[in-house]
Amino acid sequence: MGEALGLERITRAEEVERKLLEKIEELAGADGRLPTEAELTQIFNVSRGTVRSAVGSLVSRGFLVRRQGLGTFVNQHALISNPIDLALEFSEIISRNGYTPGVRHLSAAVVDPDARIDVALQTAGQPVLERHTVFSADGIPVIYCVNTIALAVLSAARADELIANPAKSEPIYEYLERECGQRIEFHVASIWPELAQSCGMREMICEPLTPVLVLDETGYNVARQPVLHSMEYYPGHFMRFDLVRRRMVGRTSAA
Repeated sequence: MGEALGLERITRAEEVERKLLEKIEELAGADGRLPTEAELTQIFNVSRGTVRSAVGSLVSRGFLVRRQGLGTFVNQHALISNPIDLALEFSEIISRNGYTPGVRHLSAAVVDPDARIDVALQTAGQPVLERHTVFSADGIPVIYCVNTIALAVLSAARADELIANPAKSEPIYEYLERECGQRIEFHVASIWPELAQSCGMREMICEPLTPVLVLDETGYNVARQPVLHSMEYYPGHFMRFDLVRRRMVGRTSAA
């Protein structure tokens, strides 16, 4: 099945950053102010330097803002309800849009990767596991997803299990972390519009001429090794995403 991908431990500051982001709204006061550094060291049982590094990273990423003499506050504009730049499980995305999520697995099989997948997952032509899944909102299909996992991530037994029962790999992020020791830390993605008839979906979940938002992304672990490739199709206007766009720092317009 190939050699397993190597793992690299995250730093304590990165761990605190992750936990702080998960609890950010819970920890913030009514005015959006976070506890002080001293209080955060007690909450997370770490040094002040670790807290300072974690908070500084979230400030640089735009989730927090520092106000001189007042403290550190949550940037409410960065905590939009359904951000397209934040990788979430599909069920959570659907729930955030106000619907009851459902999932239907169409197939899972070991296949030879095409050139695009071979490059994305760095498989050197070795077989991959390909899973086709449809996610629904209130019973209506709203996401078609093709997940591809390098066999180096899976043991032979796990690959066989997923072929027999694809549902065992859902939610996919939890499965990869729990069963394979591979946490997806970030994605590199491309987004474009297309018509449904051109997407190559194994099962057409909408009318052929329906506009579809296509998201092509590769997920990487902390060691920056590719673990998961996803082709995601969002037909029509059922799903809505938001993002915060920032101006480039250091550029001024010509006079």
